[in-house]
Amino acid sequence: MAKAENDLAAELMEACARLEERYGKRKLLKHADFIEALIFQILELGVKEATARQTLERLRSEYVDWNDMRVATVREIEDILGHRYYRCREKAEDVKHLLTDIYTAFRRMEIQDLLNAEGIATLRALPDYTNIRRDMVDRALLLVLDLKVFPSDESQFKLLKFLGGVPKHLAYQVGVKKIEEALDPEQMLRLSRVLREHVHVCSMAGEDEPQAIDFALKKEKSESKSTKKTTTGTVKKDETKGMGSSGKRTAVDVAIPEVDEDVNEEPDEYKPATARHLAKVTDKTTRKVNKSESKAHKTEDKGTKPESKAHKAADKGTKPVTAKNKKH
Repeated sequence: MAKAENDLAAELMEACARLEERYGKRKLLKHADFIEALIFQILELGVKEATARQTLERLRSEYVDWNDMRVATVREIEDILGHRYYRCREKAEDVKHLLTDIYTAFRRMEIQDLLNAEGIATLRALPDYTNIRRDMVDRALLLVLDLKVFPSDESQFKLLKFLGGVPKHLAYQVGVKKIEEALDPEQMLRLSRVLREHVHVCSMAGEDEPQAIDFALKKEKSESKSTKKTTTGTVKKDETKGMGSSGKRTAVDVAIPEVDEDVNEEPDEYKPATARHLAKVTDKTTRKVNKSESKAHKTEDKGTKPESKAHKAADKGTKPVTAKNKKH
C-alpha cells in the first residue's frame, strides 16, 4: 500500500514539475483570514505573484473591512485594481459576487469564528448554488485551517488524469482521496495552483477537453519561426538585388535619381536658341501625333478647305448635274 502511494506521489509530482516549467514556482502565502485567501486566488489567476500581492494590499487599505468592500460597486473595485490589470472587469465582478455570496450564506462578513464543522460544511456547499469554485474553497481551507483536502474540481482532475498523474480508471471522489493520502499539504497546494492555471488557459481558448502542457505554445513557436524565415529571405533578396553575375554591383544596376523638370524651369524665351531647338526636337520625337489632327493642320496651313462638287459647280455658274438634267 505504501509503495502504491509512493508511486502515485512520484507521478503526481512529475506532472506538477512539468506544469511548473511553464507557469513557474511560487512561494506559499499563508493567510490568517479566510475571505482574504479566497480574494487572493481571484487576483493571482493569470497574474504575477508580486502584482497580485500589491493589488491585495491596495484593496485592504482602501476599505475599512470586508463589509465595506461588499457594498462598493463593481466600478469602484475595478478602479482600485486598475484598468490595465489582467481581466480587470471580470475579476472585479468575481470579488463583488464572492463577498455577496458569503454574506448571503452567513448574514455577516466576520466568519473567522464560524470556521467549525458546521461552518466548513456551509462553505463547501457554496459552489453548489453560487459562482464560487470548489477548488478555491478547498485551497482556502488548506491555507488557513490546514485542513487536508485536495483543492480540485472535476475539470482539473480530468486534466490530471490526461497528464498521467492519476490512473484513468479512478473516479473523481476516489481519485481525490488517493491524492490526499499520497501528498502532503505543500505538494497539494503546488499541484492545485498549476492545474488551475492550465485549465484557465485552455478555457480562455475555448477548449473544454484537457490539452497538453505546451498547448497554445506550439502555434506561437511556429509563427515566430515562419516570420524569421520570411525576414531573412527578404534581407538576402534585397542584398543580392543590384548585383551582377560576378556578385559585384554593376553600373547598370546603380539607380540614377530622376530630375524633376518642372522645378525651377526657365521660360523658353530666356533659353538659348540651341536649347529651344533641342526641346522642339525631343518634342517631335516623343509626342504621339493623331493622324486626323495632322491632316487638319495641313489643310489649315495651305489656307484651303476641302470642297464638294456642289460648291465647284456654283463657282463655274452651272448647276449641279442631276438625273433630271441628264434626260433633258
